[in-house]
Amino acid sequence: LQQSLEEAEVLKKEGNELYSRGQCDEALAKYAAALDAAPEGATRQRAVYHGNRAACHLQLEQHAEAAQECTAALELDPQYTKVLLRRSTAYESLDDLERALADAEKVLELEPANSVAGKVVKRLTPVVMERREKLKDEMMGKLKELGNMVLGKFGMSVDNFKAEQDPTTGSYSIKFQQ
Repeated sequence: LQQSLEEAEVLKKEGNELYSRGQCDEALAKYAAALDAAPEGATRQRAVYHGNRAACHLQLEQHAEAAQECTAALELDPQYTKVLLRRSTAYESLDDLERALADAEKVLELEPANSVAGKVVKRLTPVVMERREKLKDEMMGKLKELGNMVLGKFGMSVDNFKAEQDPTTGSYSIKFQQ
């Protein structure tokens, strides 16, 4: 076991050298070989190899693959903040801003002083909130269409009903008006 871990670490170092020279495809192969060589119980090292593969995929602009490698690393080490940030970057590139923001917020939970995560949260929060509002408005529009379709058969429309939100609970009450 110790010998296979040492072999895996040698492969990782070779991968790191290739990565630093911009040879990401070759580095990916070295990190894959390191994963094959590493014992199952070496979870921290295996998480690092997956994280390094994710870095290669990001360099190659293979964002979905990068996110998958990050997820594999996080299954082994859920508090691996460097990989959480990588996955956040991958998700943002895939326009999955909700998950990108969630990963950046998780990094801030683990490392409140992490300035990179802070910048990501500051940048993505208003965009995600705006998207949520837009989605909510679209859903309300579709619900109104459906309601008018059904109520039209009775000579009414959703305009005959007024929804008021209770500021304390956030729930709505519907009132009929002529």
